[in-house]
Amino acid sequence: MALHEPARRDDADEAGAATRPDLLGRIAAPLAAINRAPLTSYHVVMVVTALLTVIGLGMVLSSSNVLAFSGGGTPFDIFLRQAVFVTIGWVGFVVALRMRFELLRAAALPMLLVSIGLLIAVLIPGVGMEINGSRGWIDLGFFAIQPAEIAKFAFIIWASSVVAKRIRTGYWLDLLFPAIVGYGVVAALVVVAPDLGMATAVTIAFLCVLWFSGYPTRHFVWVIAFGTVVFGVLAVTFAYRFERVRTFFNTFVGDFSNPQGSAYQSYQGMLSLAEGGLFGVGLGQSSAKWFYLPEATNDFIFAIIGEELGWFGAAVVVTLYLALGWAGMRVALRSADPFRRLLAGTITTTIVLQAFINIGYVVGLLPVTGLQLPLISNGGTSAVVTLASLGLLANCARHEPEAISAILSSPERRRRRWFTLPDPRPYTPERPVPASDAPGRSSAGARRYGEPVTRQSAPRSSTPRAAAAGSTAARSSGARSSGARPSDTPARDRSAAARRAAQPAPAPRPARGAPTGPAYESMPIPADTARDRRRGATAMTGRNARGVRGREADRRQPRRPAPEPGSRQSPGAGGPSPIHRGRER
Repeated sequence: MALHEPARRDDADEAGAATRPDLLGRIAAPLAAINRAPLTSYHVVMVVTALLTVIGLGMVLSSSNVLAFSGGGTPFDIFLRQAVFVTIGWVGFVVALRMRFELLRAAALPMLLVSIGLLIAVLIPGVGMEINGSRGWIDLGFFAIQPAEIAKFAFIIWASSVVAKRIRTGYWLDLLFPAIVGYGVVAALVVVAPDLGMATAVTIAFLCVLWFSGYPTRHFVWVIAFGTVVFGVLAVTFAYRFERVRTFFNTFVGDFSNPQGSAYQSYQGMLSLAEGGLFGVGLGQSSAKWFYLPEATNDFIFAIIGEELGWFGAAVVVTLYLALGWAGMRVALRSADPFRRLLAGTITTTIVLQAFINIGYVVGLLPVTGLQLPLISNGGTSAVVTLASLGLLANCARHEPEAISAILSSPERRRRRWFTLPDPRPYTPERPVPASDAPGRSSAGARRYGEPVTRQSAPRSSTPRAAAAGSTAARSSGARSSGARPSDTPARDRSAAARRAAQPAPAPRPARGAPTGPAYESMPIPADTARDRRRGATAMTGRNARGVRGREADRRQPRRPAPEPGSRQSPGAGGPSPIHRGRER
């Protein structure tokens, strides 16, 4: 018996290992459950926005106290002004979260025209205020606003609205116009300011709208190449911009031969990051903010984060931006409305790319462009616009098909209060743009694949003589049946044939019980159709529908064993009780 005990123990260990989940399974199970939750995107956007706002206020307070005190005020002046703008931004966040998208699309063009008017006003002497060589602010007494940030926000909404109407087109010019006209006006006024960094942000927004609308890759590459050439020309035209580019190349290869010249800011930023190490010197203990690092509260605030909070603090900030990017892309992929898909994808990509451009030039991987770190850098207009944009992103997250079902079926929806958010509305397809005369311009023109088929033609006879005989017999039989004179028959036949050719044949009625297609026009793709069929998509939920978790749980449950003979539910024991009958039903 003792010889068989080790073998039994090994068998028991193998059985336990087979039933016990591994470490990766334990980690992946809650993540998969979070990913399947219908309101995950909404909660991630809310949490990440709150955390970035708190971190930004703390870092503005830590990096600006020396500068505020040196200006003759208290160490909290810059922080309090930034806190006021953040409060206004959270009000805009709530307004954007509660706004209906129909109202937003109606106000898109007026917002763009007002922002263009502000961009023109900032160029007028006496109205615009020049800071660091750029006339990009309007002084309103108590505070100053940056019209370029407002114009970028308005352009994203307007471009998403006009491109969403043309997203089902078959011609690339329909996606390009008139969005490129609005982009050209806004970008030209921003470049004249001059503010090449904000012009870069507007260009990123325009490219994101084209990319998420399904713009052809070949034309997209040409647009990027043309924009690169234009920005290269603008970068080498002015001496200070060319100096920034040359400093970037020197810094990238580690050449700090002139640390007191044009490379001074980049050199001090890298010294701040190196001094922080892994855990940092402590919150509020930075030495670079004592007038060693220029723009420590604005453009180079990430260097202060790396110095005071160390590598781990900087990694937390980068992780939050990555989480925001994941949630925004999740919203864009799950949105059934083209406008919400373009809006969510463009807002997310613009904010995340702007953050990584700022981090990139602080660490020396990109030339200095002057873009702020969203929600963290000191800037009132940037904070208000970014929070309002994230409010629209959270609103798009609440309008995912699964999120709408979860919200409308929630039992807490019956207990409505004054602060309760309005119920999300399902997507209602809109009428596409009118058809163009040129072939392939619009799917509404039905000219993408050639001439439309309106009626079936008569089968051709084997010989012309047989066809002529058949037509003559048909005319004679028709004339005899109608009782008309032979002289009137050809004219009537010609008029009837003309009327039949002018009127399209009626669409065949589908068979009873046949599946109906969506109420809006679409182009079926075999791979997408198969995927939608597996996911259980319908015309209302769209291609982003997922299987109901309750059905998946029922499918995974084992089958019930057969009832034993003589039990209450066995065939020979009489009918089941009403309770069991209801359960079985």
